[in-house]
Amino acid sequence: MQVYREILPNSYLVILVESAPAATDAGLLRSALRQASRSGKEQVWLDCSGISFLPLDMLPILTRYAAWLRRRHTSLVVCHPPATAAGTSLEEISHGTLLIANTLLDAELIASEGVSE
Repeated sequence: MQVYREILPNSYLVILVESAPAATDAGLLRSALRQASRSGKEQVWLDCSGISFLPLDMLPILTRYAAWLRRRHTSLVVCHPPATAAGTSLEEISHGTLLIANTLLDAELIASEGVSE
């Protein structure tokens, strides 16, 4: 997996792209989310459109960072949610702990609703 980062006006975008599987994939995700959390942005978007499935070992990383960021009044939104390696949807397996958006535009709407609440 490769990870790209983009600082946008209202959010920090992390883009996951498939490459040869590596033992460091979870570490790359953890590092990208750590960097995003230090950006000062109120929204972190994780764009998964470049991957066909999410390895199960990455789900705990996502849920921990989502909870940690929520306590810091920051939204983590998973965009273009992939299926998991087991074939189940990310929404099912995360039990509602992750904000999920089908597109980046939806992520903007979800994050805006979360800020206004």
